[in-house]
Amino acid sequence: MSEQLLELSTLRELEEKNARILGPYTLMERAGTAAADLVCHLHESPCTVTVLCGPGNNGGDGYVCARALVERGYDVYCVQVAGKSPKEGTNAYKAKQMWEEIGGRTFEDPYNAPKSQVVVDAIFGIGLNKPLKGEYIDAVQWYNEREAVHVSLDIPTGLDSQTGQWIGSMPGCRSDVTITFLAGKPGLFTGIGQEVCGHVHTDNLGVSIPLSNINLVEPIDFKSVLAPRKLISSKKDFGRLGIIGGGKGKVGAALIAGAAALRMGAGSVLVELVEENLVYDPGCPELMFREKIDFSEIDALVIGPGLGFSQTARQRLNEALDLQIPLIIDADALTMIAQDSELTSKTAQRSAHTVLTPHPGEAARLLKTTVKDVQSDRVMRAQEISVLTGTVTVLKGSGTVIAQKSGITWINPTGTAGLATAGSGDVLCGMIGAMFAQKFDFVSAILSSIYLHGAASENIDCGLLAGDIAPSALHILQNLRMDVKKNGLKQLGELSCHQRIASHNFYSA
Repeated sequence: MSEQLLELSTLRELEEKNARILGPYTLMERAGTAAADLVCHLHESPCTVTVLCGPGNNGGDGYVCARALVERGYDVYCVQVAGKSPKEGTNAYKAKQMWEEIGGRTFEDPYNAPKSQVVVDAIFGIGLNKPLKGEYIDAVQWYNEREAVHVSLDIPTGLDSQTGQWIGSMPGCRSDVTITFLAGKPGLFTGIGQEVCGHVHTDNLGVSIPLSNINLVEPIDFKSVLAPRKLISSKKDFGRLGIIGGGKGKVGAALIAGAAALRMGAGSVLVELVEENLVYDPGCPELMFREKIDFSEIDALVIGPGLGFSQTARQRLNEALDLQIPLIIDADALTMIAQDSELTSKTAQRSAHTVLTPHPGEAARLLKTTVKDVQSDRVMRAQEISVLTGTVTVLKGSGTVIAQKSGITWINPTGTAGLATAGSGDVLCGMIGAMFAQKFDFVSAILSSIYLHGAASENIDCGLLAGDIAPSALHILQNLRMDVKKNGLKQLGELSCHQRIASHNFYSA
């Protein structure tokens, strides 16, 4: 099962329930100890560590972490940020007392602390609901400036645990590693969160985690895609995908989508260019061109890459919405749906699987709002589009969000800035179409494509061409299939996302 991502209200209920069962201080002791374990893994002793502690429970976790590190031979200092001590009688107050009882040294100004190899952010956790100000901003700036390993406890200070955006206009802590407690939070994996959290390690603190409607995409979610193909097969077994696009000056978009679909296993791909008339693509001669695709010939359809807004394009979109086969709608087709309430209604009335793949700008047009509003809560906006259109929405961007109209949602942890390249979205819709053509179940078809698409860019932040993505994704897929064949699915659940990608990356040295 993939990792559950819990919202704030559920986390609060979970904390209160286990405080009653285990005792009020137990979770804090476990969290601080787990953080100390992580620091020990990141940097062996001798090592100097400075822990920035806030006045609440996150600060309490920091004091426990500091005490545990001293007991293991580390040179540790705490900073009582803004000079604010935890309230007397709280768990955090107890943690600070125990730190002082072992002779722990505490500063009020981080600039008075000695140079450290590791700095720990335990200022504010998920409970922060207002912008940082005053001495807290100074502490954050000190933390970000240090030439050290940066570790945040639970969530980087200043980050909204739900939306992955800064709380207010002032940026918060930027970390190399975040150890998050009990369960993952959506904000760690989407928006700015994906950039500022670094590697995320989850420790459930020995607590049973409830099921959630929001999950992290993991290979275990698309295990059917990871089964090796049967030796006795023909191209007919892997379906025929149609692609409609390629308006004037945009032929490349449809060709890129088609080539990606072939790479990801579609048996054959038919391409219809609405304003051009190609019969052969020297870059990918395996593609077959039709002046007009006969919909009875195909098992799934992608419409939109470079489609344009001509009358022919609009007519073909209208006809595509009447089909009873899986339909992936991208790019210009999304804009036409956003601008036409009848097309929106027709999309919502489809009974076959429908997938929309908007970037934030297209999402804003669908919701009649702004890009800033979409990015302010990516999970919520993706869910709103799915309810509006009756589809599965793939909101592309940092931490791609996949939402069903039922409310079940995933966040994809793979991907880098390298995907910010022309044609990247065309590759993705081609990959999704290929998985549908092969008749994988719709969850596996969508999640596998998005995960592999993102994984193909790992370790690359610029210079990636759209044509590079599918070959790399295929390489990762093939290695995952070999792992499953050799070791079974259990191994996939035992490795972190980053470990799996690193071991299979096409571009790794």
